[in-house]
Amino acid sequence: MTLKSSDKRVNVPVDINWKRNLLVLWTGVFLTCASYTMVVPFLPLYLLQELGVSSSSVNIWAGTIFSVTFLGSAIMAPYWGAMADRVGQKKMAIRAGFGLAICYWLSSLAQTPYQLLAVRALTGFISGFVPASMALCSSTLPTEKLGWGMGWMQAAVASGGVIGPLIGGYVSDWFGMRFSFYVASGALALATGGVIYYVQDIVDSAARARAKRSVLDDLRLAVNNKKLLYIMGLFFLVQSCLLIIQPLLTIYVKELMGGMEGAVKASGVVFSLAGIAGIIAAPFWGKTGQKVGFAKTLFFVMVCAGLTNLCQAFVSDIWQFGLVQFIFGLFLAGAAPNINAGIVKTTDPLVRGKAFGLVTAAQQSGGVVGPLVGGFMGTFLATKYILVFTGLVLIITGLHIYFTKVRAQGDKGIW
Repeated sequence: MTLKSSDKRVNVPVDINWKRNLLVLWTGVFLTCASYTMVVPFLPLYLLQELGVSSSSVNIWAGTIFSVTFLGSAIMAPYWGAMADRVGQKKMAIRAGFGLAICYWLSSLAQTPYQLLAVRALTGFISGFVPASMALCSSTLPTEKLGWGMGWMQAAVASGGVIGPLIGGYVSDWFGMRFSFYVASGALALATGGVIYYVQDIVDSAARARAKRSVLDDLRLAVNNKKLLYIMGLFFLVQSCLLIIQPLLTIYVKELMGGMEGAVKASGVVFSLAGIAGIIAAPFWGKTGQKVGFAKTLFFVMVCAGLTNLCQAFVSDIWQFGLVQFIFGLFLAGAAPNINAGIVKTTDPLVRGKAFGLVTAAQQSGGVVGPLVGGFMGTFLATKYILVFTGLVLIITGLHIYFTKVRAQGDKGIW
């Protein structure tokens, strides 16, 4: 099978099993992203009860330890993306998968907050599984399945990031907080084993040799590539809006429930609703973007997600909050697959690892900035109004997409 040249793709061997690639890589990306965030529900308690942090400084430690993983990933993603173009996306995915498994095992052994901070920083620096998997999957998908397949892959990213707290909340409640790290380590090791035995890479070594450029060269190209910069900016904004509530979630849920009993578990459940919605909706929105235009679909889902978040001003109990979060997730799930389509449309497959690395850096930077902004705004604003603020940001962004991409360019599915 040969993929259409309009997508700038290399020839795919007839025996490539793109469905199996998609399934295995989806599982690995989901587990990787879930592992990043599974500590959210119990991290403050873990610091207080297991690592001896005082109650007066626990919020600072929790925000720093959570954000440092995203910071390390943002710094290293372009480098690992460039390395993937040199040695192969599959090899980079295997390196990152086993490296992350070791890091989570080390996290379970931490005895001080400084040790946990160091391991979480190492976790970010050793990452690279997601951009390698995205690039590999995009190269093996048939043209007519591009939007649908990338929708599923982005569903893995979004849903893993928000279902992680649900997994962490229940595992820590049933087996203890330290055991959660063992679960993450074992799951990543199994997923990486699946990549070794079942995933196929398609770009040959000669092609990779032609793609070699330094990371600094890639960054210079990115600065001059307005389309790629725009895509990076969108990913940064979406991730920031999605994660801005994370450091405030448990306290907000406690307020809605009228007490702390069950708040940790409930916060994991509520936040995971957006991830469940992502699994349901992302493939649909990716397919819709392929049919009616990626920018048109992106405009629609951003505005609808923003309008949904404005409803947070009227939330008065945990059930209403959960419903709004679920509807918000249904719409915001359509953002990433349609943004990802822009990467595939505007980059050569031989350097797609670099492109996905740069975009991942922007996305992970949003993972750093979002919680920090949320924590800062939470000192003088009620949580519901912070969510209203993110709704306004999403609406303004959606309107900007409409006037600059849809109305001005008559988008037909190409960025």
